[in-house]
Parts: sequence; C-alpha cells; structure tokens
Amino acid sequence: MPRIRLLPDDLINRIAAGEVVERPASVVKELVENSLDAGATSITVRLQQGGIGAVDVIDDGCGMDGDDALLALERHATSKLHEHSRLDAITTLGFRGEALPAIAAVSRLTLETAESDGEGTRVECEFGQIRDLRPIARPRGTHISARDLFQRLPARRKFLRSQETEFRHAVTLLTALALTRPAVAFLLIHNDRNVLHVPPARDLLARLPDVLGARHAQEATPISHHRPPFHISGYLLASRRARQVTLAVNGRVVRDRFLTAVVHRALRGASGALEAEGFLHLELPAFLVDVNVHPTKAEVRFTDPGTVAGALTAALAASLVRLRRPTEIRRLVTVPAAPAPQPQLPLSYPPPAPAPSVAESAAATPPGTPPCTPLGRLLGQYRGTYLVLEADDGLLIVDQHVAHERVLYEELLARDEHAPMQPLLIPAVLELRAEHAALARELAPALASLGVELEPLSGTSVRVLAAPAGLGPELLHDALPALLADLEAGAVPGETIRQKVAAALACRAAVKKHASLSRPEAEHLLARLARAANPHRCPHGRPIVLRLPHAEIERRIGRG
Repeated sequence: MPRIRLLPDDLINRIAAGEVVERPASVVKELVENSLDAGATSITVRLQQGGIGAVDVIDDGCGMDGDDALLALERHATSKLHEHSRLDAITTLGFRGEALPAIAAVSRLTLETAESDGEGTRVECEFGQIRDLRPIARPRGTHISARDLFQRLPARRKFLRSQETEFRHAVTLLTALALTRPAVAFLLIHNDRNVLHVPPARDLLARLPDVLGARHAQEATPISHHRPPFHISGYLLASRRARQVTLAVNGRVVRDRFLTAVVHRALRGASGALEAEGFLHLELPAFLVDVNVHPTKAEVRFTDPGTVAGALTAALAASLVRLRRPTEIRRLVTVPAAPAPQPQLPLSYPPPAPAPSVAESAAATPPGTPPCTPLGRLLGQYRGTYLVLEADDGLLIVDQHVAHERVLYEELLARDEHAPMQPLLIPAVLELRAEHAALARELAPALASLGVELEPLSGTSVRVLAAPAGLGPELLHDALPALLADLEAGAVPGETIRQKVAAALACRAAVKKHASLSRPEAEHLLARLARAANPHRCPHGRPIVLRLPHAEIERRIGRG
C-alpha cells in the first residue's frame, strides 16, 4: 500500500477551491459577501463572458493594508475570528482569507486595496502563485479581479455551461444578495453593458421595484413578521406554476432543505394548493444558528428547528391570506374564414363573431347526424373544460387546453425562417426581472425561429418587435415573462432549446380551462388536433383524449 504523505500547498488549494468555487457565480458570491462584511455601501460587479472570462468586484468598504492583503491570500487567515468561542456565533458572511486562496488557485487574481484614499496595495496571483506585490495609489476600498477561471483545470472548465447560463446564475445570486441588504447599492455590468442597477433603498419594500420591476412589485405581497427572537421579512408573488422561494438567514443566501420543506408545506396547506415565488429573510441571534455545516455556507443548522419552523409558518400564514393573485387574460381559438386557409396561431381577443356555444347547440343536434369533426360528432362541452364527442365505438373526452397546446406546439415547430411574422405596430416594451432578461437574450435565436423578435434595451427591459402571426401583443405581454419563468425553473421538458421554448409558449398561449368555446371554435380545434403528428399527448406528456368504449359504458350501466 502506498505511504501516506502530505500534499503540496498548490494541490491543497486546488482541492479546497473545488469545495468553494463551482462556477463564476460562486466567485461573485464569495467576493460580494466579503465586500458586505467590509462595510461597503456600493458594490459593482463586472463580468466578461458570463464570468468565465473575468469577474471583477469593486467596493467602497474598509479595505486592507499591505500586510493584510498578503495574508488574505493565505489559507485559514482571517480578520473575522479571534477566539474559538465565536465559532458558535458567526455574524459575518465569510472569511476573506478562506475564499481568496480558493479563487486564486483556479484563476489569475489581482487584488487592489486601500484603507484610506491614497496609498494602496496591488497583489497579482497566477493560479495560486504570487507574481507581483507593489504599492499603488487608489481610493479607499477593494477591487478584486479573477480572470480565466479554470483555464488550467480543463476537467473543471468543461462542466461550465454557456456564457449566458453562467451569467444568469450570477444575476440570480446577486439579486438575492441585493434583497438582503436594501441599503447597499449594487451595479452589475456584463460585457460592458449595464444590466442591473439597484440604488440604495430604505427597506426591502422600497427595493422591490428595482429588483422585480414595477409591475411585479405592485403584485407582490410583503412579509414582515416579528416573533422574538425571530424577525422574518420578504415577499410572495403568486404564480401559475410552482416557483423557487429564495431563502436567506442573517443576510446569507442559503439552499437549506429544512427551511425549503417548511415553506413548501405552508404553501401546500394554503387554499387551492397555492403556487408562489418570493424571498424570505430570517433574522435571529447568531448563537441559535450554525453556519459552518457546508464549505460555501449554503446550508445552516438551527439549535431549535421546531421553533424556527413555527415562526416561519406563522409568518407565511399571515401573508397568504393577503396574497394578490394575478389576473389571467382570456384566450380563445380563432375560427378561420371560409374557405379556410392553413390556420395560423389561433388566438384572438375579444372572441370571434357570436355563434352558438357547444353546450347550447349540442342538444339541437339530432341523433345520427354525420360526424362534424375527424374525431367524431361533437356533443358538447363539459364544465367549460372538456369537449365531448361521439365516436363509432364510444365517447371521447378531449381536454381543450392540452389539445390546443399540442396543436400550437407542432405548428410552432413547423415554422421555417420564411414563415409569416407579425410586426407590431407599436412594439411592446416588457420590464423583466434581471435573470429573465438575461434568459431572454440567451433564447433570442430560438424565439426568433418561432416568430418572436426581441430587442434588448437598457437595464432589464426588452422590446418585442414581432410576434407569430395570430398571436396578439396583449397576450405576448403576459405570456413571455411567464414562459421565461417556466424555462428558468426547468419545468418544461424537451430535447432542444427550440422545443422547450415552443412547449412553454404553446402552454401559455393555449385556451384555458373554464373558457366557453363556440361550436365553430371547438370544431376547428378538433380538426387541427386530428392533423397533429401526436394527437395523444401534450408536449409535457399529459394525455389529451380519454376514450370510453361503448361496451364499457354498457357494462357499467348494467346493460352488458
């Protein structure tokens, strides 16, 4: 058996880096948390190529002198701990000397810092080795630049995703940190373009418009609950799909399974199995929580979990009754003119010319009437959600939403670059969340191939210049942010990005349950469903048609 031996320092640092630095967003997290611990009131984050090329974090915090700047690059060196007893009551977000060596081991790191305006220090480190140290003139604060992340670790670098995806992770992380510290100004610059500017705010509620956008901030329900020794703040925003509730404990963004389970139980217990996204910040005395159970301090452990769960549940219960639920735009199927051309995307608002509804006209249809759709004779609509048909061998029950979803999905994917696109007379300007604006830029080619043309604007806004023919701008204004949220959450399956986008757009655009359809509308939808390559399941895998054979009906009713 080989003899045990000590590893060299550079290898130790690379192993430690693997625990702390997973991706560029990890570098952002560690450096921004250091800036917050240093008392910064303004933090600028600059990223190149999603952070893979470079991560720069500039702050106006307390800075360091030359000796501390060198010590900060040594493992287990920190200014934030002085005696062992303080390990039971950590009040800082991180240890500067813990993160910097890990980052320096996997990048070309430059540290510039000064305790006061004028005299400062510059340290250059290349993949764990200090290359230069010299005095410089600079203002008070610290500027750390990490370039060429994982360049000398190809096994690690190959697991990084696209620049856009890595950038999105950084945006999500920085947005959460901005919610924990409303008084601190944050600026995020990507590839020399300002994408997130969050000025100082008096409190979390005042910060929401800059993080969520004015529209979502108005819909959000604020949370403020004080139950000594706990204080819980944040917001909830109703959504149509299950979302992630971001959690923070004493200013630290965490991925804690215990807290997540408590939140999900509270939401499931709400009336109608509430689906919501939001942010919760739990503040409690430091000695009641242990933050040293994870290398990146992303998980925590509580002295009394039951009391924490009770306080969090009470805070959510008080807020859920006030939750503002978003209104939903009614979407109907457009009936094609006669003679019917190849149908476009079939959405319109308001509904087409008055026609008897399915439910009204079904009773007037005499038995034995020839089939009015390729699937059978339409009998009526049940509960405003299902279309009921008589086929040769029994009854068919068609879920109108998933049927329409399948039709739209296939028609979107069948588009080519010459397919009709509807330029908007007045382009729609959408104010998105920062991470969704980043995702929109990432998905712009896939959206364009489906007929949605976007133009990024300043900050987190985008302009919709064109939509698929038949898809109204008022619908797109509601559907696009929702489908971006779907795609961010990974809720839409599919083999390619284009398929995922098509599935999400089809789901958002399809006629909803409890929408009354006229007979021509229903017949048109069923005719298109019969032409679908897969008329049996929606893009998410849900069944479209329930078949009740005549023999089974006879048996159950006692005639078999």
